Amino acid sequence: MTTTAPLTPALDPTRTTRERLVDAAIEVFREQGYEGARVHDIARAAGLTTGAIYANYRGKAELMLDAITASSSAELDSLLRDAPSLAPRDLLETLGSHLLHNRRVDRPLLLEAVVAARHDPSLAALLHERFAERSAILRNVVERGERDGTIDPALDPDALTVFTTTLAMGALVVRTLDLPLPDPQAWDALVARLLDALAAPEQESS
Repeated sequence: MTTTAPLTPALDPTRTTRERLVDAAIEVFREQGYEGARVHDIARAAGLTTGAIYANYRGKAELMLDAITASSSAELDSLLRDAPSLAPRDLLETLGSHLLHNRRVDRPLLLEAVVAARHDPSLAALLHERFAERSAILRNVVERGERDGTIDPALDPDALTVFTTTLAMGALVVRTLDLPLPDPQAWDALVARLLDALAAPEQESS
């Protein structure tokens, strides 16, 4: 009795065209890189025509952005969406823990996009918009933290927002290169100490 091999997600006809294209794009970008990948290769990997791509996307850059989103941690995106309803300290501790120990993020794909953006203005613009949205969320968290004492109001919110983004990008490189990582508990303890240092000084009682 012969068995039929299961279809890959990119070829599964029960999935939407956009889902198949994104799955195919992830596969092709991983294998060929952003600059080496052709729209025709992505369409073929999805079992579709290039017309299907241009009916859903303006070009390869938009496909790359959706590929990054689809291959990133849903938990992290959920945290950022729920940021306004979460206590600043709790959110910052969770985000800090994710910096090195969130294994569900497709690290090489995002770095591939960052490098390719130097030569692709459309991709650079989309990535800039994506990072700007996340920076705005982080800045709001910092501002709320300054109001509730989690963060010292004397600290500049823009500087702290850029600092956290810089940490996140550095962590991305560390994980992509598979450098040795500290024990998760030791890392979380360090994050907690750093947040303690950022807190507003206690007011002296009169």
